[in-house]
Amino acid sequence: MESCRVAPAEHSLRSADFTFGMLLLQRARVPADVLPDPIASPAPDPLEPSVLCDITIEGSKISSVARSTGSGRVSNATDLAGAMVFPGFVDAHVHLDKAHTWNRAPNRSGTFPEALETLARDKVNWTREDLLRRAAFALACAWEHGTRVLRTHVDTWLPWGEVNHAAMHELRGEWSGRIALQTVPLTGIANYSGPEGDAIADLAMKYGACALGGWSPMTTELPRQLDRLLAIARDRGVGLDLHVDENGRPGEEVLRTVAEAVLRNRFGNPVVCGHCCSLSVQPIERQRSTIALVREAAIRVISLPLCNLYLQDRRGQEFPRTPQWRGLTLIHDLLDAGVPLACASDNVRDAFHAYGDFDAAEVYIQSVRLAHLDSRLGASVRVVTSAAADIVGLPASGRVAPGAPAQLVVFPSRSFSEFLSRPAPGRRLVDGETIREARPPGFDELK
Repeated sequence: MESCRVAPAEHSLRSADFTFGMLLLQRARVPADVLPDPIASPAPDPLEPSVLCDITIEGSKISSVARSTGSGRVSNATDLAGAMVFPGFVDAHVHLDKAHTWNRAPNRSGTFPEALETLARDKVNWTREDLLRRAAFALACAWEHGTRVLRTHVDTWLPWGEVNHAAMHELRGEWSGRIALQTVPLTGIANYSGPEGDAIADLAMKYGACALGGWSPMTTELPRQLDRLLAIARDRGVGLDLHVDENGRPGEEVLRTVAEAVLRNRFGNPVVCGHCCSLSVQPIERQRSTIALVREAAIRVISLPLCNLYLQDRRGQEFPRTPQWRGLTLIHDLLDAGVPLACASDNVRDAFHAYGDFDAAEVYIQSVRLAHLDSRLGASVRVVTSAAADIVGLPASGRVAPGAPAQLVVFPSRSFSEFLSRPAPGRRLVDGETIREARPPGFDELK
């Protein structure tokens, strides 16, 4: 088994590394919204919300960031000549345990029900070795694309879920210092109200879960079940990260029900809700009142544009029809209300989403296009950087600032227009005082 796993240390050695005693990056074009206020001000052009900066790195931290003066080139500095520089990406919602199962478990209809059925059948193959092989490859892809924080949901039932959590815990140790890997259990919310509810939570916590998670359809029992889940989470000192309303049915209002439960229970720990698709097909007044509750309850939202675009509004199998909505939640309305919001990869090459590569840059670019985030281009970069880092509880990440981790992604693009048009070629990665070319593993390494 060890011979066919992607070991992070071995993979990185295949790249050309250049290390200096101190790394000075000159003329780096940094998105203004990930910079400290004094450097980001005055506000840049909204069509090009970036600032030309000089960045000094010492050890594993950024020691200084300043506006480039355009003069005084330092002989031992790396002159980026206006290349765009992002902080290491934060992918706040993925499913490593399902990733890269498409070849053996495809979803031929592309529908949500078939995705559930297909992966339920495939779980017979989810041995420790299989999970480690696929998830390690996924992490290697994420690493080489520039992701430095990643939160994965882990399918959890007793006793079967222990293999899943143990594998992710093992990978967390292997990737420590490279990717900060967080885990959240995924099970039915109703299961926490059953006789095994505490055991499910304890299993997840045993393997280092950062929150409790789950999903539920809209039922009359849901408020009571949420009360129980919130009590379990409070007892363990953690928050929640839930899947809600991943459908286009207006009557599904799990998001609203979660907000009401948080307020009713005066629950102060972080609560994250992913998907929230049905919100966008509800009557406008209902949308507004739900968003107001979400804000009052301090709920954070994660949109999964690529997966929801793929799955939602499949309009027939025998006679396919053009989808009439994009599966997105009300991203702009939530942002306008001050609700913290991120975008993330979700599923990659499995029955829920046939494509993807754990590339947060792709997630960001497609989010800009699909959700018209170009209308707030400066703030848009937060969805895979600073806002995402805040949502997962790592506020030092996702920023280019003194004291922040020296984790940067350098693109050859010299403007947002170039970056959003042609992002892929020639990405470079900065980790500490090392800068190197990114080299994602080939699919032939996933054996």
